[in-house]
Amino acid sequence: MTQKYFDPEGLARVGHMELVARQVVEGFLTGRHRSPYHGFSVEYLDHRPYTPGDDPRAIDWKILARTDKYHVKLFEDETNLRAHILVDCSKSMAFKSGDLSKLGYASYLAAALSYLMLHQNDAVGLVLFDSEVRQYLPPKARKTQFRRILDLLDHSYSKEDTDVGAVLHDMAERIPRRGLVVLLSDLIDDEEKIANGLQHFRHNGHEVIVIHIMDDAELTFPYDRLTRFKDMEGVGRVTANPKSLRNRYLTRINQFIDGIKAACFERNVSYHLANTKEPYDQFLAAYLEKRSRLG
Repeated sequence: MTQKYFDPEGLARVGHMELVARQVVEGFLTGRHRSPYHGFSVEYLDHRPYTPGDDPRAIDWKILARTDKYHVKLFEDETNLRAHILVDCSKSMAFKSGDLSKLGYASYLAAALSYLMLHQNDAVGLVLFDSEVRQYLPPKARKTQFRRILDLLDHSYSKEDTDVGAVLHDMAERIPRRGLVVLLSDLIDDEEKIANGLQHFRHNGHEVIVIHIMDDAELTFPYDRLTRFKDMEGVGRVTANPKSLRNRYLTRINQFIDGIKAACFERNVSYHLANTKEPYDQFLAAYLEKRSRLG
């Protein structure tokens, strides 16, 4: 693979970990995820070894005749869950003070999460959005899905302003089955609209994880010389002495983060702040380990 966001070393550090759904999702397979539904769909996906308790009707007799080993057919609806990864591709996500933009960081996380869940036989889909949904790849558990996700991530770029709240409502209406929704965004938008969009997912029974991606400069405001600041999603520009702005800026950014965090907490949405200064695989490994400990 030559895709930009295919990182074998990073994937090796998290590939052995699991992302287990905490809430009831619609799926069925090995028991990793609790499910209210059992049954078969018509779309054939793969095989897995037979285990006591499996429906004998699912045994693939051709494989038995060829290998003398029992395998059962795995169908699309037998995946553990369906996950949707939503990646914010708006203008503000292009900001970077180091080597990697917020969009680049989100793309690496999206690729790693997709890899992880596909290896759990979970169905994963990808949504790229700014003011509206630009690309939507429905969830599949096929092995080819990872390459399709990487291809879409390779061609993502920051172009328009954002409307996170509207996109969340849109996708909540598009996703018919309860599952896992992962939002990767800097969330620079109307906080109340974002909160209402998250509530829409929760009302529909989805488990939601918000990974709030911020550049280190946005969190620390390290500027100490006369600087010209430009609005990433607008036409505003101002030249100012950062020393006179630092305290007010840091107060406001902390209020913003606390507000988003509180909105997530009130709606039983998992919230995690990611600083692009921290390698994405370290962040993801720490998050998955903490999630595993909390059960």
